[in-house]
Amino acid sequence: MRSYLEKHRLLYGHIGAIIALIIAVIYFVVIPGEVLEASGMQKLVLLYGHSLCWVLLSIASYLWGMKKHRKLTAFFAYSAFITYIIFIGILMITKSA
Repeated sequence: MRSYLEKHRLLYGHIGAIIALIIAVIYFVVIPGEVLEASGMQKLVLLYGHSLCWVLLSIASYLWGMKKHRKLTAFFAYSAFITYIIFIGILMITKSA
């Protein structure tokens, strides 16, 4: 499987980037109900955190497909992970309040 992905890296990198961007737009439009209860930084994270995560994944996927800057690709992937953890943490805090 790994050799297949390496062989078709450009195609799957672009497909992954497009899918991630579509998901980012969906989450930009669909706003969690917890936003109404949040204020300040929590509201900002709940409004844009999930979309930002998918945009970062899209960039990482594109860079991976283009075989560009391995460290930069990892940076965007880890940034997406951290963004998602922050988003889920704020979401859980807001839900329990």
